[in-house]
Amino acid sequence: MEKNNQLIHGDEAHLIDAKKIREATEKMVEMLGLAAGSTEGFDLYKVMETYFKDLDKRYEINKCLGIPEGCSYYMKEKIEEEVKSE
Repeated sequence: MEKNNQLIHGDEAHLIDAKKIREATEKMVEMLGLAAGSTEGFDLYKVMETYFKDLDKRYEINKCLGIPEGCSYYMKEKIEEEVKSE
């Protein structure tokens, strides 16, 4: 497996390939000794992919956890609001 030396920053996390997110989640499941990463009412694969890929859902998850958002998310919201109002 080729290792990329370029680091991905938080505002670029949604650019990570879904396959890589799944592979990393599989490793996490294995390292934690979990029998499975998804069962009824429990799906780490979906949670991880959603958190990385869906900015709106990440915002909602962060809000529930009390994690402050950077201004880049709010800027995206502001631009979308301006486009809708035109």
